[in-house]
Order: sequence, then structure tokens, then C-alpha cells
Amino acid sequence: MIYLEWILLLADYFKTLTVRIYLFEWSIPQIIAEIIFIVNVNNSNTQELMLSMSSNILNLLGILIGFSIAAVTLLTTSNSENITEIKKEETEFYIGTKNVSLYDLLLINYTYSIVAEIALELLNIMLVNFFTRAGCSVITCNIINSLNIFAVSHILLLTMRNTLNYYFILLKK
Repeated sequence: MIYLEWILLLADYFKTLTVRIYLFEWSIPQIIAEIIFIVNVNNSNTQELMLSMSSNILNLLGILIGFSIAAVTLLTTSNSENITEIKKEETEFYIGTKNVSLYDLLLINYTYSIVAEIALELLNIMLVNFFTRAGCSVITCNIINSLNIFAVSHILLLTMRNTLNYYFILLKK
């Protein structure tokens, strides 16, 4: 049987997006990726760039995965007064008929972040192995580089938002 539970997490994440968050986490990375694509459209070294970027992205994602897992661990095991309060504080979001608490929202965002980081890590491992052997055209490598930049930018902005949300909750701001 195919493991598809991650789709439920994706659905929960997208149900809790506001227009402001969408613009921050999705539109900014898209603009960055398009700029990178345009800048590199005539670059003949795109395969070397792609392999180098993928190698660096693997290191970055390894660190981010550890950070995100640590944050989820702290969130789920903390008996802090603030954490107890946010479990009761409701947001404007609903998943089905259940109102999403601030605690649920943080957990959804951090868990989505972990899944996205792991998926991109696996994808980059495959990219490095495949394209080291097979090679790719300038346009193919440029598209892959741009998509990689988009995904990494999205994950970094998501991590920044998650960290700031956690910070403001702990300080009750």
C-alpha cells in the first residue's frame, strides 16, 4: 500500500494559509526563482551550478530538518504556561468542523516544514546522482536550478515565519 498520509498534512497547511502568508511564502520564492532563471538563461555552466547548489542545499536542509524536529519536540513536550494557553486559543481557521487552535496551527506549520525539507532533501539526492551520470541541457539544468531555488526560498521563509510565531507566542506578544 502506498503511504499517502502526507497529503492530509498538505491539505491542512493550505487550509490555514492567508493571502498575506501566501504572498510571503509562495510569491516571493517564485519571483526569486524567475530572476535566477532569467539571469542564468545563457549560462553554459548550469550543470556545474546545479550540482554545486544541490550539494549545498543538502547540507542546509540537513540542518533545517534537525532544527524543525527540535522545535516540534519542544512544542509537543513543553508544559509551559504559554503552551497550555495556546492549546485553548482558537484561530479563524477550520479543518472540517474543528476550529484550529494556535497550538494546532504551529504544529501543522512545523510538521509541513519537516515534510517539505525531507522531500526536497530526497529530491536533491536523486538529482545529484542522476545528473552527475546523465548530464542535462542548459535549459533543463536552469529549470531545475530555478525550482530548487524556489523550494529552498519557500522553506527558509516558512522556517522564518514559524520561528517568529513561536517567539511571539513564548513572549505573549
